[in-house]
Amino acid sequence: MPRQPRFSKEDIVAAGLRIVRASGYDAVSARALGKELGTSSSPMFTMFKDMNEVMDAIWTAAEQSFIAHMDGVTDYFPAFKEFGMRLVSFAKNESNIFQMLFLGKRARPEIAERIARECLTHAGQGYGLTDDQADLLFRQMWPVACGIAALCVKRPEDFSDDIVSSTLSYHFSGIMSIIKSGREVEDVKPRHI
Repeated sequence: MPRQPRFSKEDIVAAGLRIVRASGYDAVSARALGKELGTSSSPMFTMFKDMNEVMDAIWTAAEQSFIAHMDGVTDYFPAFKEFGMRLVSFAKNESNIFQMLFLGKRARPEIAERIARECLTHAGQGYGLTDDQADLLFRQMWPVACGIAALCVKRPEDFSDDIVSSTLSYHFSGIMSIIKSGREVEDVKPRHI
């Protein structure tokens, strides 16, 4: 009878997330996982066919941790502000996972973008925006929220919750004012023509 594996897939993935949290995505290797679990690297390959499958499982777990962090965000009004606050909080508290998911070479911001669009759909309904106006609001607010979150990865102390909240509010209010007025924004022009 074959020996039962000492570690489950979940144990290996959890060890991988601990490594990412501590040292970043590039620090994950079969050797590092074995060390984290107190064993050799060989148990990984009784549970997974190769290291790519291990990394995919770690990636999926990281995405799930982000989705869990965003759970219930549309229960707030304005939902996009709550989204922005939580995005920044995730960047501050899970900086290596944030970098892996949204700033790294394999970055897939679609997960966050899908949640943000859902929040802005709620904003559009709450503020009486057309679909085009809600899309414009998204295209203007998305880079603001992501930019603040990215800055917080390296310098979280520069962005208190109050600063993040007021920055998101000012941008949201300004963009909403322009959208509601129907006026166009001016292009940059040289001073002397």
